[in-house]
Amino acid sequence: MVRQLAWRVFARWEALLVVLILIVGYWSTTKSPVFLTRVNLLDLMTPYIYIGLLAFGLTFVVVAGEIDISICSTMAVSAVVFAEIWQQGTNVWVAALLGLAVAAILGLVNGLLIGVLDLPSLAVTLGTLAAYRGLAYVILGGESRSNFPSDFTDIGGGYRLLGGDLPNALLVLLGFALVLGLLLHVTRFGRYLFAIGSNREAAEFSGIPVRRTRVTIFALSGLMAGFAGIVYLGYFGSVQADAAAGSELIDVVTAVVLGGVDIFGGSGSILGVLLALVLVTELRNGMQLDGVSGATQDLVIGLLLLAAILVGNGVRAARGRQAPWRPILLSRKGVVQVNGVPAAAKSDSD
Repeated sequence: MVRQLAWRVFARWEALLVVLILIVGYWSTTKSPVFLTRVNLLDLMTPYIYIGLLAFGLTFVVVAGEIDISICSTMAVSAVVFAEIWQQGTNVWVAALLGLAVAAILGLVNGLLIGVLDLPSLAVTLGTLAAYRGLAYVILGGESRSNFPSDFTDIGGGYRLLGGDLPNALLVLLGFALVLGLLLHVTRFGRYLFAIGSNREAAEFSGIPVRRTRVTIFALSGLMAGFAGIVYLGYFGSVQADAAAGSELIDVVTAVVLGGVDIFGGSGSILGVLLALVLVTELRNGMQLDGVSGATQDLVIGLLLLAAILVGNGVRAARGRQAPWRPILLSRKGVVQVNGVPAAAKSDSD
């Protein structure tokens, strides 16, 4: 019994991530004694908190078998809208709410194009990646906005607890990880996502509102991009239209895929994504302490992403040989189930 429980714990993908975190942490200590200092460890993830929030939003999309590569552009539009509205004299918190609303609307546009018109998510979000970035330039041009109120910037750049060493942004990340983890793994909505990602046709046949769920996850992804924009503004203290236009998307996708989220949908966890984010930030921090250039860091992270995809494919192939997955199950009472979700009397894809 104990042996079986131990195997179930240590055979999980998250356990492997913990081992990798310890290995990279040890390597980082050999590069600089600064790594193990309390200040560095507590502040390790602060520059990447907005990356984590973007990754959390993307997790819901990928679990459902879709992709959203426009999230960084959505974040940029949300941030510049907030900055422009605040610049006109609006209360900073009202401006923040309007920025979040804009981000959710942009995500909703993606969702309607994909969920209602049934267009491919890669093509749609590739188009909105460019369109939303262009919108950010239309709103702000080549200018920048800064000097936001300190009570607002404290969200992403302030320090409160543990003698002023604990970043507020880290608490924000952990809070969202808890809430979104419960949403994904405990609620019926989360079970719907796993069922849709595993087999959309079977999920639709079982009565799951596939169309509505697909629209919702893109609106949620957009909303999380809005929250990421708030943290981004707080940490950097300024914003331009080209915010997060570099390698940030690579880090976001790497955190999701390395976190064990199946790139084809149907499996994944918020805990895994959080641990993968820790691993990515720890690796970047160690390389920075070792004086590794930004281009080389991007190369390493890109290779890490490819490795995660290859390992994921290998795991899926092994599972397929051992126990082929059957999407539609019939209970003793004759109720059709998909991933444990009972079917409705008739299909409802609206």
